[in-house]
Amino acid sequence: MVQVSKFKWLEFEWDEHNTEELQRHSVFPTETEECFYNEHEVFRNKRKPKRKYETYKLIGKTNAGKKLLLIFFVKEKSTVRSSQGAVALIRVITGWEV
Repeated sequence: MVQVSKFKWLEFEWDEHNTEELQRHSVFPTETEECFYNEHEVFRNKRKPKRKYETYKLIGKTNAGKKLLLIFFVKEKSTVRSSQGAVALIRVITGWEV
């Protein structure tokens, strides 16, 4: 199980694939990022054989109070900023309002 709170730094990977997927659900990338920094819960998602990474569900709130369910994975963990703590590269796959 990943504990997002253990990382000192979070970075997010965005491209046309995941931003378009979020747009279909009326969710903006900035809103998903807010959920990681606000109070949230993380659960392990169902494992799919074709997936390279283990995925997780995050239920959290945006700064405006919108409650979102996000599916994401931690693509990379590094200590690039080693003196300041570990970095997690987060890729949000999809998300919607709950």
